[in-house]
Amino acid sequence: MHARVLFFKNVKKSIWLLAILSVVLMVAVPLFLLFKYAVSDISSINTGGKPIPIWPHQPTLQNFMYLFSDGQFYKVILNSLIIASSTVGLSMVLGVPAAYVLSRHNIPLKRALLLGLISVRLFPDIASVIPITEFFIHMNAHNTYWGVVMAHTLLSLPYVIFIGVSAFEPIPVDLEQQAMVMGANQFQIFFLILLPLAIPGLIAAGIYTFLLSWDEFIFSYFLLGLGKISTLTLYLKQKLAYSPPQNLLATISVCLSLPVIIFSLLLQKYMQAGITTGAVK
Repeated sequence: MHARVLFFKNVKKSIWLLAILSVVLMVAVPLFLLFKYAVSDISSINTGGKPIPIWPHQPTLQNFMYLFSDGQFYKVILNSLIIASSTVGLSMVLGVPAAYVLSRHNIPLKRALLLGLISVRLFPDIASVIPITEFFIHMNAHNTYWGVVMAHTLLSLPYVIFIGVSAFEPIPVDLEQQAMVMGANQFQIFFLILLPLAIPGLIAAGIYTFLLSWDEFIFSYFLLGLGKISTLTLYLKQKLAYSPPQNLLATISVCLSLPVIIFSLLLQKYMQAGITTGAVK
């Protein structure tokens, strides 16, 4: 009996280890291939029918040097930073007060409202990009920073409100009542007491908003694709137009992904806090 229990424990442990290893490989292998192609020389890609080597014959940084020598590359990085940062700012300005109101007031069908709000993001972006683009064209907001910033804000605002509500709800109402008794007004209560306590969840919402805007392509393509403003995702699309070598595409993808990876690693404690915000009250 004891041997049977020990056997099942070992099987369960092996299954868990296999599952963890599979997840690690699913994440690590694409990253390895991306970096490998980014530093590959032409002979390691065009092998003349021979198997592509696991690691390049002559690793090189020539593709990175080519990108960094392109003046347009710096412009698209700056454009992506401006759009992503502006999207975070606008989403937080609109979403945080809305989240506070929803968390503190007994609005009829509040849960249904939140569920409907987050359910909007279940629809594919391609289903909404045409009417939104047409509306922005009539508003003369296409081919502008603010046009794509407003579009990205529409995409991220449901998440900001949903995460913000979960960040504010666990904060006891007694804190506000005590502050009011001590003479604090609503403005002071919100900015000096509630906002600092909710900051981990709100930072998680801001991080997600930044990453969503940084990687977004569909709305950027329809709103900026024919104009002078370009983002990193559009820059990659432009390079695809003339069938460039795989190593150049991989290099651009690395430059697109690396800030996201570094950003996530540096702020992962806030992301973890945001995920668990509201789980336990």
